[in-house]
Amino acid sequence: MLVQSQKRYNQLNFRNFLKLRNNSKIYIYPNFNGIGLSLFVFFCFLISVFYESNSGLLLSIIIFFIFFISILISHQNINNLKLVSLNEYYVEANKNKNLKFIIENLSKEKKLNININYQKLNLGNFNFLKKISYFKLNYYKKLRGIYPLDMISLNSIYPFGIIKTKINYKIDCHIIVYPKSIKPNQELLNEFNIDNYIEADDFDGIDEFKNGDSFSKIAWKKSTIQKKYIKIFKDKQKKQKLILDLDRYNELDFELLLSYSIYIIQYFYKKKINLIIKHQGNTFLLDQNEKSLNQIYKYLAYAKN
Repeated sequence: MLVQSQKRYNQLNFRNFLKLRNNSKIYIYPNFNGIGLSLFVFFCFLISVFYESNSGLLLSIIIFFIFFISILISHQNINNLKLVSLNEYYVEANKNKNLKFIIENLSKEKKLNININYQKLNLGNFNFLKKISYFKLNYYKKLRGIYPLDMISLNSIYPFGIIKTKINYKIDCHIIVYPKSIKPNQELLNEFNIDNYIEADDFDGIDEFKNGDSFSKIAWKKSTIQKKYIKIFKDKQKKQKLILDLDRYNELDFELLLSYSIYIIQYFYKKKINLIIKHQGNTFLLDQNEKSLNQIYKYLAYAKN
């Protein structure tokens, strides 16, 4: 069973996930309808006592039994649910992003009509019919930084709508809000040779075909039966500046420089070109590994001038 659960986590790309505490308390209390019904039970009980009415006593017993069954079913409906999250989420400042969370049903019973709330906002009503399900939380922060995630609560009024059950999860994960990406000024674009409409390699002329050369580069219009020529290209990466030193741009506002840097970093990562980022004695290498990108995001989220 554990092996199957692990495979399902991997399919959802939940690496390095963090399981929350299992000792979260379940709160059970009547809602507004439940309070009204309990007053009615009390009224029926008074009638049965003062007027010696068996029907009133029977009715109060039946309604009390409904309360008792509601408590048992409600507790069972929300119990044995486990909330799973990543250790860190990466979000661009001033931009909405959906964060994915897993809910694992540890029991065989289906969980029905579960409401998920975050910061007093309802994220939706869910039925957990499988062992593993997930939901998304829309997250937004205007300013960069590293933030904790507020409490997420699961609650339900299943089955009769008179008893409310709630469980709160304190999530021990961090939201890395890195600077907003802004396209740099033309000077920086030229400095780092960022030009979206130019191909990765620039045409540099033709040369005589040699053994081992790629046939895809043959210049057929210039070639003859006796002699073949190939197209020569300049490697754009060789002439691309590969060091981004933030300490060199003191004339720029630091927050604006960070936003420019995010644009440059994302451009190089997309083009699969290595880049070195320097700032106040710290050096980071951006390569094709997503961990290197996240490491830079995390540093720029709290970097100071």
